[in-house]
Amino acid sequence: MYSFKINSHVSFPLEGLELRPFLAKDSPSQITTYDLLSVICHHGTAGSGHYIAYCQNVINGQWYEFDDQYVTEVHETVVQNAEAYVLFYRKSSEESMRERQKVVALASMKEPSLLQFYISREWLNKFNTFTEPGPISNHTFLCQHGGIPPNKYHYIDDLVVILPQNVWEYLYNR
Repeated sequence: MYSFKINSHVSFPLEGLELRPFLAKDSPSQITTYDLLSVICHHGTAGSGHYIAYCQNVINGQWYEFDDQYVTEVHETVVQNAEAYVLFYRKSSEESMRERQKVVALASMKEPSLLQFYISREWLNKFNTFTEPGPISNHTFLCQHGGIPPNKYHYIDDLVVILPQNVWEYLYNR
């Protein structure tokens, strides 16, 4: 089997990728603009080579290069000029950004609480990357009766995130 690597440069925006023209006419999605979150690059040939990644820290907006065990801060122009292999975008909206910033601010308050609130790591990831994550759902770690299935007990910490009460209440009431 013969394979080869395409060496054509592909330009891509860091912010404001508008995909409305490519949606189905009956699509319910109201938010159609995307911002770049991460890039995977491959250096080498189709048969061998090396992968690196550029990822944006969503808290401070800074870009980082991940090359094996080395992590280096880079300017966005380095990312913009990268020979991208895979691009990862997330929906962009001012309202969603404000909600994420509010959660970060609430979490940093460290209010004392006797109660702990568990939330699905999967749902929290959707909240952090989608603009329309839907209502909180813990179906990934709870059975239909609201308990933890015995087969998930040993790795439950991989499925949940513990939230302080103020963050839980904000997310639950949004």
